[in-house]
Amino acid sequence: MVIFLVLGPLLGRAQVLVGATPFGPVFSRLRPAGADTALLLLARARRVGVSTFVQTSGARGYLQLGQRQQLRYRVGTDMIYDSRGTPPFVREDYGADLAHIFTLDAANHWQLGHQLHYDQSRANATRTGLWLGRLGYQRRLHASSPTDSLSQMRLTVLGGLATDHRNGRDDAGLAYGFDAAALYFLNGPGAAPLAVRVLGTRANLGPRTMQRLVAEAAGEQAFLENAPLTVQGRLGYRTNRAEDYLLGSVQRIQSDTVLAQAGASYRINEFATLRSDNSLLLPTRAFRYRRLAERADTLQDVGYRQRELDTRQELRFARPKLQTSLTFSYHERTRAYYLDNSRFLNAARLATALAREQVKDITEQTTLWQGSLTWLPTPRHALALLGTAQLLRVDAPSKDNQQTRDEAQHLLRLTWTGRWAGAFRTTLGVAGEYRQTVFIRASQSSENYDDHLLHWEPGFTWAPGKWSIRSNYHLWVSYQVRNLTTEQARNRASRVLEQTQSITYQLRPRLLLLADYVRRENRVGQLDWTRFRESPLDTSVTHDFSAGARQSWAGPRGSTSLRLGYRLLEQRNYGRAALESTLTTGPASTLIYLHGITRQQGPEVAVERRATAGFNLTASIWLQWMRTYSTYKAGSGGFTGSTYTAAELAQETNRVLPYFEVTAEWRVGRRR
Repeated sequence: MVIFLVLGPLLGRAQVLVGATPFGPVFSRLRPAGADTALLLLARARRVGVSTFVQTSGARGYLQLGQRQQLRYRVGTDMIYDSRGTPPFVREDYGADLAHIFTLDAANHWQLGHQLHYDQSRANATRTGLWLGRLGYQRRLHASSPTDSLSQMRLTVLGGLATDHRNGRDDAGLAYGFDAAALYFLNGPGAAPLAVRVLGTRANLGPRTMQRLVAEAAGEQAFLENAPLTVQGRLGYRTNRAEDYLLGSVQRIQSDTVLAQAGASYRINEFATLRSDNSLLLPTRAFRYRRLAERADTLQDVGYRQRELDTRQELRFARPKLQTSLTFSYHERTRAYYLDNSRFLNAARLATALAREQVKDITEQTTLWQGSLTWLPTPRHALALLGTAQLLRVDAPSKDNQQTRDEAQHLLRLTWTGRWAGAFRTTLGVAGEYRQTVFIRASQSSENYDDHLLHWEPGFTWAPGKWSIRSNYHLWVSYQVRNLTTEQARNRASRVLEQTQSITYQLRPRLLLLADYVRRENRVGQLDWTRFRESPLDTSVTHDFSAGARQSWAGPRGSTSLRLGYRLLEQRNYGRAALESTLTTGPASTLIYLHGITRQQGPEVAVERRATAGFNLTASIWLQWMRTYSTYKAGSGGFTGSTYTAAELAQETNRVLPYFEVTAEWRVGRRR
């Protein structure tokens, strides 16, 4: 798809955005005359998996060519490499952009320029190019106050050529557009301005057309004495047409969206505030097809209409020792599909096709009540209470859609935070949660369940002198109970315990000793809710331990730090399995309690260099030895499930895997 030039309003100067490449906006703004000339080089590479690597690189800079000319450029790559894949590159993208702007008059009213954009994805076999010339006019609007120097309007026209290569086709054509924007600070520079913008772009690429139109207006106004009432509003319309090749046809995706938003904030008194935010969104999507050849089959045109309603009302009360809020929000989303009879089906076949699409029709309604209270009985202690009640109702008109259901959730959380003498701080959180899911259709009633959750979250921080000790725990228990008596065998109980321990000691002013330990345990069992008993099914435990020392140096040109340490990551999975018997008589397999262990350990080295100007570097490597093996203990009786032989369980895997990450940033060519 062709990437267009987008020009957005910016206070006091023009803003130029070239493309929306994977590397983000390329040219964020025009530099004022006399700015430094700079080139920024960026590079990053890291290993993210056993066989997967990520690499990005880029260079960007700007040149001030006299008092009225600026040249900005950017090139970059973005790659994901998987050595097991065919081809090995999951993503291989290249991009380049260049913009040249020339100011025609001393007052900076008229600007003339052009821009080049190139984007290539070798993994997807696509390549796009764009050249656009631009003529812009901008001027300040009549000041609403003597201090208003920001109100302005801008008009820009665009025109050029676009190329696109994909699906073995080379398309080219004209690209053009316009941009009109205005900012008016009606209430002075300290308040939000009235903003209006209309943007349109179009490119004709052989049999395909890409176009976009955006019209938006937003503003804010204060009322009453001392402005206790503030009203905000926004209106917008967007339409986008994108075309691509699909199965011998050109697929058009037509998107149209209307937005209306209104909000208000009313200060009741010095302690209480009432806020309201309401919006209506009306998006429509149409998928249309036209044949490229006589023998090509025409796909069925289809689309949907959607309505999204969102409202949020909030009341806040704040005193020095007591803060509270009450919030009500409601969100509704309705989507309805329709067909255009592009294949000239008879009435019966059209009704069948329409019913097939209308299976996806859906309405979602979410109602949420939320209240919070924070009380400070003493300056060193705080008590916070949070409660929520939410109801989600999903309605699918078609009897073939099984998503019709109600989901209710109730949560109550109490958190206490205390600060004590000796830089000692404690926290304690307790929460209870109840969830209920009810499927309306009888065929799905076996999936109805209640979920009971409990949370326990203690922790403390202690920093006596050179020591710093942090400890946090989070235990949450879930009991999922099926509603039907015949489904009680599917009841599940799960317990998750996470604990984090961190200790540091400042041995010398620039030498820090540190150790971290993270443990996560997840137990899943079959639950007998009536007797409140459970039988373990699966358990996994993860240990992550690291210890080391960090030495830092600081000087007039920057700072450097070096970290040396050791890291151990161990994952243990506990479960039941079956062991094949080697005996000719007796059962074919027996029950075993299987332990699967993966251990990764090795030294860690990390270097970080932060310079006041010039070269910055962050690099780390974990040279790990990975060992994967299994142990088991024989049980009594049989088991139906995964079955292994003794030879398979005796297998062991040993590998050396260096996990690394390197990030470099270099500013060159800097002068004043």
